[in-house]
Amino acid sequence: MSIILLVEGRRCGSRSWALALIEKGHTVIKAHTRHEAQKALQDSEPELLILDGCSIRFDAYRLCRTIRADGSDVPVLLILPEEAQAERGAGVNITLRVPFTAIKLINRVNRLLPEQGGESLKVGDIVLDLGRRTVRRGRSNHRLTPKQAKLLEVFMRHSGKVLSRAYLMKKVWDTDFVGDTRTLEVHIHWLRRAIERDPAQPAYLTTVRRKGYCFDVPSGGA
Repeated sequence: MSIILLVEGRRCGSRSWALALIEKGHTVIKAHTRHEAQKALQDSEPELLILDGCSIRFDAYRLCRTIRADGSDVPVLLILPEEAQAERGAGVNITLRVPFTAIKLINRVNRLLPEQGGESLKVGDIVLDLGRRTVRRGRSNHRLTPKQAKLLEVFMRHSGKVLSRAYLMKKVWDTDFVGDTRTLEVHIHWLRRAIERDPAQPAYLTTVRRKGYCFDVPSGGA
């Protein structure tokens, strides 16, 4: 199933939502601090982030703003106390207020997770499963976030063509603003980690100086 990062207080005990998620077949990674959560996001590349705002001892919205600023588009489900005020524009996808049942939680989780299976794209030995948002090269298999999958899809549908930064920002982020392409560069970095044998010396996804990027089968490749 899916990898879910659950950020909750250390003393949740039986109040933890981990068991309900595990019973549905998900792999649950736990974090208790802001630092642990950010490290787990980078190391484990989860498909969903659940923040238990009722038990953690730091500002959940601040964490959301930080990871969005870093370029992460992992879906976020935030659990809030009944009386808490929701904050817009922080990058939270779904908010749940206590009390609620495990069934309601699972239903919201299912809305945010990728579909199981679907159309696939293949270029050389790289295969992108659009439904599961996974990319495979040989025996290497990686899960992608929605924006990572969309970016790779655009590249694979235009294999061999140089795509400008402006074009990629428009197709993937639906914006004409190219004054700051740091988000794009971060996603390029993540894609190279997923598909390249040596991300520092990319063969598939190359930079074309002053023009943009090009995705193609390397010379002598599959």
